[in-house]
Amino acid sequence: MEPLRHHPGQGGFTASNYIPSQEQLRKSIKEARATPRSSRLLIRVITLGVAISLIGTLGHSSIVWFQTRNVISNTANGSRQRAWPAHMDLWPTWVMLGAAVMSICISVLALLSLCGPVQRLRETNFHTWIVFFTSLLGIAGWVAAAVYFKLQDTKGKADWTLWSWACTHEDLSNGKMSFKKMCIEMQYSFYASTVVAALELISLVIFGWILVKTRKGAGYSHIEASKI
Repeated sequence: MEPLRHHPGQGGFTASNYIPSQEQLRKSIKEARATPRSSRLLIRVITLGVAISLIGTLGHSSIVWFQTRNVISNTANGSRQRAWPAHMDLWPTWVMLGAAVMSICISVLALLSLCGPVQRLRETNFHTWIVFFTSLLGIAGWVAAAVYFKLQDTKGKADWTLWSWACTHEDLSNGKMSFKKMCIEMQYSFYASTVVAALELISLVIFGWILVKTRKGAGYSHIEASKI
């Protein structure tokens, strides 16, 4: 008797000619996306939180400067001097605030596409271009803001900023808060901006990886469908 292994199974089915259904293919692609998507969601939440904290920090320091810009303080040796120089360069602060506002807008849009009412937008090519554009814009914005913020700080007396003045006059007080505390806030703002820029880059890399993997999955689905 001929061995059973030479006969096809019931209905002519064998493991070699098994074709996964379209629903199974879609499920596999969805499972493949699950972990990277969670990573992007987490990065967006962190980025949004850091950007909001930067607005709070820089906004607080700016308000303190505005309220105390004409205050006369007592120095450690008993003399009196202005708490702030007559001319301040606040552009680094405004630029950093602008980058934070931009980052919040980008993060909110990204969160809406990841888990909000416009999730179906992710299925279009338009979404792909939007993600690349906003990510590159965010990275460029944060890097430019951080570099400008740091470069202006190094000028010192040539062009005082909130950061350079606060960190070189920590023994003074402006009547609202110590300059030592403000120095810490400014330092936090700089390092937080570099962290957000790095997170934006990581998010873009993850999205690119998801895109490549999804297209490979779509190509596999097309091949299997052509066999049916």
